Amino acid sequence: MEKIISGVKSLTIPLIQFLSILGIIILIQIIFKNQFIVGTIINTLLITSVIFLGLRQAIGIAIIPSLFSISTGMMPAVILPFVPCIIIGNLILVLTFNLLKDKNYFLGGILGSILKFGFLFSVSSLMFSSLPKGILYAMSYPQLFTALMGTLLSFVVLKAFKKI
Repeated sequence: MEKIISGVKSLTIPLIQFLSILGIIILIQIIFKNQFIVGTIINTLLITSVIFLGLRQAIGIAIIPSLFSISTGMMPAVILPFVPCIIIGNLILVLTFNLLKDKNYFLGGILGSILKFGFLFSVSSLMFSSLPKGILYAMSYPQLFTALMGTLLSFVVLKAFKKI
């Protein structure tokens, strides 16, 4: 009986953490309409999910919110072509951070942020250059800023939870 209870506990806590992070990401997209606020919080949670949940669940966190935004109509139609690119950008951040986090936390976060920005900026410039300039701008430097701020804020959060 103790083994069953222990097994349930070992599954329940990670599930609650996953759903909590996912819920926060979805909620902030509903509450805030500012790219700098939303992007910073999402990037913070992407990085913290690597530490709290592990890589596999962090990949889910990198993918699911964009799919949710599409399915609920929260994302403007003009941005829909970017969704796969946003997902790939999030995956670049998560994978890069995961690869380097044990060697150097900030190197992982900063390099992941630069690679995410570089990918989104390049794709938007090359493939979507005919879209309105405001949309193209949203896929450029704000991506770098929010990813770097997310790296910094995640450090503060992880320190507070004594995870690093």
